[in-house]
Amino acid sequence: APFHWWRADMARRLEHQRKAEQTSHQRFLNSGRERADIERLLPLLQSLQSQGLYGEEKRLEWIERLRGMERRWPGLKLQYAIEAQVMQPAAGAAAAPMAGAVALPAPGAAGGARRIELFATRMRLTMTLVHEEDMLRVLEELAQAQLGRVSVERCEMNRAGGAAIKAECTLIWNTLRAYEPPARAAGAKV
Repeated sequence: APFHWWRADMARRLEHQRKAEQTSHQRFLNSGRERADIERLLPLLQSLQSQGLYGEEKRLEWIERLRGMERRWPGLKLQYAIEAQVMQPAAGAAAAPMAGAVALPAPGAAGGARRIELFATRMRLTMTLVHEEDMLRVLEELAQAQLGRVSVERCEMNRAGGAAIKAECTLIWNTLRAYEPPARAAGAKV
């Protein structure tokens, strides 16, 4: 009986070692593919990052940009409210030219993959203006700031009393960044 136990134990250990070797070999093969993907995408990602389109959103820089405009332009007053960042669904690919995920292999992820996803953050911007053109100057400067892709969802303008003009705009800031979907718990419904 001890011999059979020893033989069964050795067979289990051998099988475990063989599986570990296969896993190690597969990781080695995947690392070469991952490196090739990274080398292929790196120039594009670096270019997008320098434009503020790839990476974490830059909320502090947005606020600093708004405060800088207020300091430079007499009579301009800006108030803002920034909503939470949300990932854009892939179904919106037709509406947004940057939408659609690019898959990147994740090191050590069993079957999972990081993807480059499109994220959007809505900002409500209230402007007190001296002249109607000031609104266009503010929006143009934000679009040129290289802090992500900013688009105007809607704007309304009216006279607030006296000579002041009030404009209320909703802006959408888009950024791309790597995202790894959370692993589903065992037994979770698809």
